Amino acid sequence: MYLKTIILYFFYLFPVALWAQDEAVKKLEAKIPQTAGKEKVDLFNQIAELYENTDPKQAREYAYKALLLAQETGHTLGEALAYKNIGIIYHLQGNNSQALEYFLKALPIYEKAKYNDGIAQTLHDIGAVYQDLEKYQQAEKYYARVLDLDKKSKDQKGEASTLNNIGTLYYQQEKFTEARKYYQEALDIRQNIKDSMGVSVSYKNLGLLHHNQKDYKTALRYYFDALTLDEKMNNVANQTATLVSIADTYLKVEKIDSAEVFALKSLEIAEKNAMKREMILASGILADVYNLRKNFEKAYEYKNLQLMMKEDAFQEENTRKISDLQNSYELEKAQTQNTLLEKSRQFDRLLLASGAVGALLLSLLLVVLYRSNQRKNKTNELLLFKNAEIQQASEEILAQRDAIEEQLVEIAEQRDTITEQNKNIESSIRYALRIQQAMLPYEQLIDTYLPYNFIFYQPRDVVSGDFYWFGQQNDLIVIAAIDCTGHGVPGAFMSLIGNSLLNQIIIDKGNIHPQVILQELHKGIRIALKQSETQNRDGMDMMICVIDMPTKSLEWAGAKNSLIFIQNNELGELKATPHSVGGFQDQNEAERIYQVQKLSFAKSPLQIYLYTDGFQDQFGGEEGKKFMRKNLKNMLLNIHQEPMAFQKNILEKTFMDWKAEHYQVDDVLVIGVKLS
Repeated sequence: MYLKTIILYFFYLFPVALWAQDEAVKKLEAKIPQTAGKEKVDLFNQIAELYENTDPKQAREYAYKALLLAQETGHTLGEALAYKNIGIIYHLQGNNSQALEYFLKALPIYEKAKYNDGIAQTLHDIGAVYQDLEKYQQAEKYYARVLDLDKKSKDQKGEASTLNNIGTLYYQQEKFTEARKYYQEALDIRQNIKDSMGVSVSYKNLGLLHHNQKDYKTALRYYFDALTLDEKMNNVANQTATLVSIADTYLKVEKIDSAEVFALKSLEIAEKNAMKREMILASGILADVYNLRKNFEKAYEYKNLQLMMKEDAFQEENTRKISDLQNSYELEKAQTQNTLLEKSRQFDRLLLASGAVGALLLSLLLVVLYRSNQRKNKTNELLLFKNAEIQQASEEILAQRDAIEEQLVEIAEQRDTITEQNKNIESSIRYALRIQQAMLPYEQLIDTYLPYNFIFYQPRDVVSGDFYWFGQQNDLIVIAAIDCTGHGVPGAFMSLIGNSLLNQIIIDKGNIHPQVILQELHKGIRIALKQSETQNRDGMDMMICVIDMPTKSLEWAGAKNSLIFIQNNELGELKATPHSVGGFQDQNEAERIYQVQKLSFAKSPLQIYLYTDGFQDQFGGEEGKKFMRKNLKNMLLNIHQEPMAFQKNILEKTFMDWKAEHYQVDDVLVIGVKLS
């Protein structure tokens, strides 16, 4: 299934954009020899910002150059920006505590200078760190300050971005009502200022929110609105991500053909642009699509593609982690060296001012220098230890990669074995399905004798433990709904036994009294399964009707399942005997007795409903509760005046809507018959 989506949509850097960035960096670096003072600080900061996402090491070097030069020249805003850039580098490397430290160094400088743009940007960065740390209250506090500044400066684009971030905070806490409010406010502003990129992001966020609330229709509307904008802007990255979201939503509502179309389109674009994340998601959806279609060859093909992409991504992530560890080490080393350099400069200034003091002060300074050198030696030792730790971590990561590669090979072999086994099992089950379908009575035959009827039959698995039986003897019509112990293959075996015994009892022996049929079936099951000699307790819950059309009457008997009937717009119920057919029988129970009850439809039409317990026991709805028999009865009363085919459609739709994403717990069978 589709990987849980992060609500913030990111924009990708393609080769053209990277080439343009390289050109911009080269032009700025060419200016370095011709600049000095504060202008050079600003230049270093600009270059650091360009390198932040592509080369953290270079970004760090330029940020520190900017910081030192800003402190020398008294360029306070340049110093604040350098602190902020260093914080961003730490944040990108996942070192949130260090990032926070540098952001908090930048903030008071901006506040003292009353530089609102810098204040807003730094507050936003601090909020993002707290958001990553899942400290949502602190994050919201800083975002609220940013929002206030955006409103005061009438920066509508910034205001919309901040509202979106606050919405994301609430989304991550599963406070969907609040999240929707902020997302909608952000969307309104972006539409008003015609910010197409921002509108697209808001559409996708709202789509994802409704998707996770299982409001798939609304989610699709937002996704298609976003896709229209992405295509107009020719934003390939966002377009591909949106296509994946649409495909996943169609898969959720079991529109397999639509899911396939959009997943294939997404995969095609992702492959052209080497977008591994979208390739992983799209291939996963396609594997699910073909698995549902039982096209296991194609399902395997796309699952294999997904595994390959995940392995590539895993290796890239390991490489990035090693690089981040190295960069973090070098960043700390540079920080320590800069601290020592600053102390050395302080010492030089102090030495120049101490000439008149004489030898005593010189001695003291030598002591300070000696201690400083000792601290430096200790720092170097610490750095060497840190480097050893990094080396060890690198080796551990590589060892983990090798282990995972071995596991992937083993998994692939197991997968091939399981795939072959599944094919054999699937083939056997399909053959069993053909046998069970051949066992069931022809619906045309039922229509001949009972023209007003419907059968809603929804097995949980390929084959079912529920089945229905129909027969005709002279002027008498026999119809039954049977729920065998178990479902799937075990239940199907029981259904074959039950069907065979009913054929013997009714057709071969001519028994047409409901209570006698149940008694004989009870005995037959106990003999067939040797239940008096073993611990086997399998059986059936069922109901059976014998309809006499000339006298317009029926006889009915039930084992644990009661009959629902409606006559003169009133619902009634015939209670069943509280014992199954087959299974346990007390030694003191000489013979199993099933009560027979009668109904007449001579004066007014009668509708009867035979059913098993699968419908009423299905979990679903917003609270994941059972549907319950009370609700089934109320629904049947509400729809009983509709044509029988329409009643079946309503039952089927109600069941599927109720079940939604929940697992079907049992086989389902409901039979409706109108007699007049």
